[in-house]
Amino acid sequence: MREPRFEDYRDARDFFAAVREASREAERTRLTLLQMEAREGARAQAYAERVSVGGERDRMAQTDARIDYEERMRERIDEDYALLDLACRALYGEDSGKGGLDVLMGSSVADCMSFRYVDARPWEEVAALTGYSAKQCQRLCAVGLDACDFFGWANLVGGAGGAEG
Repeated sequence: MREPRFEDYRDARDFFAAVREASREAERTRLTLLQMEAREGARAQAYAERVSVGGERDRMAQTDARIDYEERMRERIDEDYALLDLACRALYGEDSGKGGLDVLMGSSVADCMSFRYVDARPWEEVAALTGYSAKQCQRLCAVGLDACDFFGWANLVGGAGGAEG
C-alpha cells in the first residue's frame, strides 16, 4: 500500500472531497462486515444428533464469506484510514490538537471541516454539533479550504504562521 500524500491532489477541495469519500467507503465497509457477522449468529453447541432435510450444510460458509470479504477489502480499508489520518494531521497537526488548521484558523474551522469531511456528516449534523447554522458551517469550511491552499500543506501540518502564545 502506498501512503497517501497531499501532492496527489490538485488542491484542498480535491483532497477533502477524497477524504469524505474515503470516510463514506470505510463506513459502508464496516456496516457490511457487521451485517455479515450478524448473519453468522451465535449457535449453541448441540450434543444430540441432528437430522437435516436436504443434506449437510456448511455451517462455516457465512463466516468464511465474511473473512474472505474482509481480506479482499483490507488494502482498501487501510488506504481509507491512512487518508483520514492525513486529513486529521492537516486539521489538528502532527501532535493532534497542537498544530494544523486548528492553530492557524481556530477550532471552529477545524472542527467544522472534521465533521464534514473526516466524519462525512451532512451540513445539518455539522451545524448541530458545532452550534452554528448550516450556512455558517459551509462558510467556515470554505475559509478552511482556502487557508489550506494559502498556507500550503507543510506549513499547515506544522502550524507555521500561527500566533505565538
